[in-house]
Amino acid sequence: MAVPPEPSSPVLVGRDRELGIIRGLLERSAAEEAQTLVVSGDAGVGKTALVTRACSEGTDAMTIFGACLPLTSMSIPLLPIRTALRNLDESLEEAGIVDLDGDERDVTVRFDDWLGRRCRVHPVVLVVDDVQWADRSTLDALMYVIAGPARRHLTVIATLRAGEVGLGHPLQRWLADIRRLPRVFELGVEPLDRTGTAEQIEELMGGVPHQSLIDDVHGHARGNPYFTRLMVSGLTPDARAAPVAFPVDLSSAVLQAWFRLSPETRRLATVLAVGGAAISAGDLAEVVADSDVDGVRSALAEAVGSGTLDGLVDGSFWFHHPMSAEVLAAALSDDERREWHRRFANHLEARLEEPASVASVVAIADHRYRSGEARSAFEWALRAADAVEGADGRAEELRLLRRAVDLLPKLPDIAEADEQLGGLLRRQRSVAADAGATFDELEAVEAMLDRLDDEAEPLVAAELIVRRMHLRFMAGRSFIEVAEMREAVRRSSARPASPEFALGLAELAHAELWAEMPDAAVHAHDAIAVARDANDPRALAHALAAGSMVALYAGDGLRARELGEQAVEAALEAHDWFAYVHAVLWEANAVETWASGWFADRMRTRRVELTARGGPQAYIAWLSANEAVSLLVVGRGVECEERLRVALGSDAGPLGDVLARLTAARFAALRGRLGDARGHLLRADELFADGSAFLAFEFDAVRAEVRLAGGDPDGAYEAALAGATGGGSPPTMCEWLMPLAARALADLARAARDTGADASDALARLDALVARFPHTLRDAGVLTPLMQRQIVAFDAMYAAEQARARGRADASLAWCEAVEACSTAHIPWEEAYSRWRAAEALFARARGRREGTEMLRSGLALARNLGARPVEGELLDLARRARVPIEEPSSFASGVLGPLPGLTPREREILDLIVVGRTYSEIARALVISEKTVSTHVSHLLAKTGTANRVELAGLVHRVADEHGRDE
Repeated sequence: MAVPPEPSSPVLVGRDRELGIIRGLLERSAAEEAQTLVVSGDAGVGKTALVTRACSEGTDAMTIFGACLPLTSMSIPLLPIRTALRNLDESLEEAGIVDLDGDERDVTVRFDDWLGRRCRVHPVVLVVDDVQWADRSTLDALMYVIAGPARRHLTVIATLRAGEVGLGHPLQRWLADIRRLPRVFELGVEPLDRTGTAEQIEELMGGVPHQSLIDDVHGHARGNPYFTRLMVSGLTPDARAAPVAFPVDLSSAVLQAWFRLSPETRRLATVLAVGGAAISAGDLAEVVADSDVDGVRSALAEAVGSGTLDGLVDGSFWFHHPMSAEVLAAALSDDERREWHRRFANHLEARLEEPASVASVVAIADHRYRSGEARSAFEWALRAADAVEGADGRAEELRLLRRAVDLLPKLPDIAEADEQLGGLLRRQRSVAADAGATFDELEAVEAMLDRLDDEAEPLVAAELIVRRMHLRFMAGRSFIEVAEMREAVRRSSARPASPEFALGLAELAHAELWAEMPDAAVHAHDAIAVARDANDPRALAHALAAGSMVALYAGDGLRARELGEQAVEAALEAHDWFAYVHAVLWEANAVETWASGWFADRMRTRRVELTARGGPQAYIAWLSANEAVSLLVVGRGVECEERLRVALGSDAGPLGDVLARLTAARFAALRGRLGDARGHLLRADELFADGSAFLAFEFDAVRAEVRLAGGDPDGAYEAALAGATGGGSPPTMCEWLMPLAARALADLARAARDTGADASDALARLDALVARFPHTLRDAGVLTPLMQRQIVAFDAMYAAEQARARGRADASLAWCEAVEACSTAHIPWEEAYSRWRAAEALFARARGRREGTEMLRSGLALARNLGARPVEGELLDLARRARVPIEEPSSFASGVLGPLPGLTPREREILDLIVVGRTYSEIARALVISEKTVSTHVSHLLAKTGTANRVELAGLVHRVADEHGRDE
């Protein structure tokens, strides 16, 4: 078999659809008739890797691979066919080809005859790579093969670089001709989306990359897998951005087509790259001061023919891959770039008409900035920011405002610069808040606080302190701090009727509730009163949310929900998105535990509402991540994955990213993907350095689960204990902490006993744990019936892990109680784990086989439904050790005895269950009949089949099935 060269990138992600198409075509060719596929796409998009993967997996066809080459000084007829045949594992004589010499027509005919003979013995796949470089003889030979007999098991796959096949290219006629032939298909391979790029980088780096790195690489490489691989090559897993200077091999790969251009065309393409946008030949001629517009147009046409540029419908030109522009511009000296930017700015200003287009104003601003003209750059930055102002241009407006803020201090002769800087910071803050740009807003707020005269403007200072606290929380820099909020209250206390005082009191109550301080209720009550009197919806939203928290902590669910709903409405009125999400969470907590399907559905409803109201992505992601957390707990894995994919594939901001990462880490650990789990957890820890301090997040419980999955019970115990003893209100997932801590100690104790070591240390730690925490922890809030059942379930698991650690004889009973409690509490992951432990303990008991078998099978079904691979693996191992058949019944078993007369439908049902090893009691429960009735039916089956017992009966079915299979 001829082996294709190793793909340029060994990592292939995001191509399931394309792989499915190619494999389907290969299957049709192997079963029916010849097929042809043309796979097109940009250089580096992964065409060869895609075809290689499809041909090497899932097919037993003989694949021969030949590549065309961009030869310039010579031409070798039929090059890909000659090289493919010479690379065969057998000699040409053994392959049945006498030689490859002679007339091209004769070689083509001999080759086609050889393919025909091969196809009669075995399916054949002929792959010809890079047909855009094929000579006429190769194209003719391929046409002859493709137009050959239909009834042969042959697949022809040709790959081509679409960007290099212009209207005048010789391949255009060939493509037009083969498209008229039957059974010819085309497949375009597009660049990867952001999610696909993230998956590729993760595979290449062996860990979960920073979102900033993904954004940076995708922004440059635009989803081209080859460029992505070159860009991240050599980066460490903690890299946050692509290299400032492009690697040499990346630059060479990007400019491969550019190098083949004439010197003048290369010069014009370089100038175009500095321009940064599509331009007409006439405008480019003006910029370079060339009066020969036709000559410029001809040069640009040459670049289009090479695949370097694209000719756009409006007559302008731009690079086929934008990275080419970046590489070319970077290759110039600083002085050269500045001069060309000045020329572009002059050209655009001279042609500017009123009203000026937004694109032109922004382009002038960027060129003036890059030309180094500070004053002009500042003035045009302000003009451009005004031009793009609005919801659709927030990101661009922020970019220009940050530039203006940075430039203003460098222009000391501007009148009233200090006052102007204050206005710019206020505007930057406002735009960033509307866009949900956490770091941009935090930067502006901190700058405003640094410039502020606290004594002259105490109310402004108080409001800024509160907002800074919110932004620091969202950025992962600190949790809601009591001291900070006390300072906000102190600053605003001079005006006790002001909205700022109400806001400060509300957030002080918020912070005090998390810290379990006694004055929170009073401060929340006072905040609501002041906010209502001030008639300020923003202050009222925060005050009502704090009041909802107070009511919830006091166990008054109805009051908590009422205040929460009012807070949501006030937040919508104020367009305060932080207050909105905060209120939504406490409104929902007032009704049901977050560990419920109801909570997930409520988050979805509010997320849809926020989206409809134009809420920023960072806050939508916050709700989406909370939705995913709840979906995971209740076992709705498909929906959870969908929400995580959206959250992780978008600009979620640090808070939404961390919530999604923690959920993804737990999900991966539960499903046995330890590397993914560790990577997601590492990324969450990078974003929120002191995760345990963020009590609203489940850092410690997730750490414990991931460490248990990785075989680190000591680390898991430490993580669980850190969450239980951290101080303040219990963290999210606190109910999981004690069972996880006891599980870790049980693992340590059993490992010691298995090796004959002393388990006393683990048991002593367990005694201390139980003495300090006799029951599982309980989160604050209303004790709903579901929450009560969940607490009972976690208590049962806690007790069962203690029994396992101590090796008690009644451990099976404890685990059976845990199974029942978890089932009632609707926590399926914990139920699957408990069923494994229960089955294990039951088999260790003298008379526990029947119950253990039932527990094992039900646990296996649940684990498979959840995708809980670790639990499934443990149960399968237990089944093998206990010699328990675990196959599911199939109607095929009884169906193979169809010719046997007198077999009733009920007897066939019982036969299906007998064949997979079910006991009389299991059959009785499955069919809702008595064991005596089962025994009677089995007796009839034995008589009708002439077998002596159930073993012989099952053997008869298997023998008949085997014979049936051979006949087929």
